[in-house]
Amino acid sequence: MSVEKVKQLEELVSSGLRCLENFYNENCRLEERVRELEKEKVTLLKENGRAKSSLDKVNQLEVSLRKLTKDCSTSRAKIKNILQKINKMDFI
Repeated sequence: MSVEKVKQLEELVSSGLRCLENFYNENCRLEERVRELEKEKVTLLKENGRAKSSLDKVNQLEVSLRKLTKDCSTSRAKIKNILQKINKMDFI
């Protein structure tokens, strides 16, 4: 093998090693990013669970409000009816 061919081979091997090192570094960076995203996913899932729970509570409160509003209206009508009957009564 000629000296020139050996130098070319050395350059190719060095270039290959640099590429391999770059791939290794990129792989490490990507693995770290995956770990970060997995942590973020866990956090977001917890927040999502809390949000769903809060939404369920809001929905329950809305149902209760509608029922109380209806009950209040019914009670007002009954009280109005009772007051009209009392006004018609002669206490003398």
